[in-house]
Amino acid sequence: MTETIRPAPEDEANTLVEQHLHLVEQVLRQLASRYPRHVDRAELWSAGAAGLVEASRRYDPSAGVPFARFAVIRIRGAMVDSARSRDWATRALRRGMRDVNEASRRFEEQHGRFPRPAELAAALGITERELADRHAAAATATLLHLDQPLGQHDSAEATLGECIAESSDDRLPEEALERLELSGTVRTGVAHLPPVQREVVERTYFRGERLREVAGSMGVTEARVSQIRAEALHALRAYFASAFDAVPPVPTGAPGRRQRAAYVAGVSAETTWRSRLEAGAPGGWRVSA
Repeated sequence: MTETIRPAPEDEANTLVEQHLHLVEQVLRQLASRYPRHVDRAELWSAGAAGLVEASRRYDPSAGVPFARFAVIRIRGAMVDSARSRDWATRALRRGMRDVNEASRRFEEQHGRFPRPAELAAALGITERELADRHAAAATATLLHLDQPLGQHDSAEATLGECIAESSDDRLPEEALERLELSGTVRTGVAHLPPVQREVVERTYFRGERLREVAGSMGVTEARVSQIRAEALHALRAYFASAFDAVPPVPTGAPGRRQRAAYVAGVSAETTWRSRLEAGAPGGWRVSA
């Protein structure tokens, strides 16, 4: 015979939830010791709260079971289901790791120290390779939350994500912003060079052409192309020195001082910090034809 469940009216169900919300924290404290610290306690609490709400909707007072007892079963079940749904490890793997932990504990009690891999493998009756495979599989199956506090679930300590060093500088905001500005400054400086200097810089540095090839197509000597490039580099250096403190100034005896001053004044007047950032973004600059 199928059991008929008579749900409580919504107002009564909401009252039950408000009056018994403390049960969620109570069950969470009981279960917390069974799970490793990387299991998100906040997610368990949310699952338990959902279980409490479901219990309030399904509770039938005529069954003669106190609501608290009925709700605790639902709350615990919801938390366990939530933890299992986020666990990639198989039951066999969990059972194998329990055997490893138990063997390690017994060895430590008998010898007063942690077992070496060979000793632990011998105690389990497996090879060192099989032991290493178990540890690797357990590590792969473990889900770590980067926002999980390193202390207790209600601690204000640093999170796991804050303690992991970023291996790629491209993902660090400050470093990425500095590179973007530097790239944009280079692009802006080259774009504002006189046409002849810009052509020489682009062809020799960005297209990889030799001075001989550039000189031949421009109808000038190779020495002249080298001179034009030197003048362009001095102009760029003067502009960079005005934008960045670490750039040394152009030697005072370098020719073209007046032209460089006019170039730097023109670039500074026509560009801003924001425009240099935009120029540094992908697609923000194109080599002229």
